[in-house]
Amino acid sequence: MKPKKKNSTENEEPKRKKLTPNQNAILLAEVENMCPLCSKPLMYEKNGKNEKLYEGAHIYPLNPTEEEKELLKDEERLHEDVNNLQNYIALCVDCHTKFDNPRTVEEYRKLFSIKKNILIKNQTRAKYIDYQIETEIKEVIAKLVEEFNEGAIKTLNMSALKLDEKADETLSRITKSRIRNEIIEYYLYIKEQFAQLDSQYPKSFNAISSQVKSFHDSLSRKESSQEVIYAQLTEWLSKKTENSSLGACSIIISFFIQNCEVF
Repeated sequence: MKPKKKNSTENEEPKRKKLTPNQNAILLAEVENMCPLCSKPLMYEKNGKNEKLYEGAHIYPLNPTEEEKELLKDEERLHEDVNNLQNYIALCVDCHTKFDNPRTVEEYRKLFSIKKNILIKNQTRAKYIDYQIETEIKEVIAKLVEEFNEGAIKTLNMSALKLDEKADETLSRITKSRIRNEIIEYYLYIKEQFAQLDSQYPKSFNAISSQVKSFHDSLSRKESSQEVIYAQLTEWLSKKTENSSLGACSIIISFFIQNCEVF
């Protein structure tokens, strides 16, 4: 009896997949048109056309050598399928070449971390549509940007500050310092603006504060870093209010830290 022939595809190495225009656009948008390793622009214009200066790089190698397999054997992977878009990142040609030759654990971890953060951010942004915010909050943001009078500021007494009780080691010192200053300088002013808003639109503050708390609680179930949560809440508020000033939105989120809806 003749031995059964092995399927010719069993030991075949995966082939490089040609990325579609849509997949290339996704990779380019993920890194905001800049190489994540050297900040070089990844597109240029010539004769009225946009041309590529980047390649879709496999983070875990497409066909690793035995040496590379050994090197990366204990490393986490973003996807088991090396040709899945989660295992790709847009790099300029030079950085792609240097990343591949020779491959190092340090550079693998760096790109792995960059891409993982991109994927987490994308997952969070996908939730923005599910968490609404009352449109009236735009009036408070507008007053912060356009009407705030530093000369008439009433600062919050340091003894009333709740930040130190709530912040943990995942909040960086520089962010904590900024939040502290925003609470001291703006908390009483924003509280007054919300009171005025309530007089025009009854119970609007209760609705807004519960919406902020709801999205915060959703984020904190999957994300433990206060630094990340603070940044995501700030971006969410900006996007939900027609790309309002990120600076003003961060002040509003700092207000809600002091007011106990956040952290």
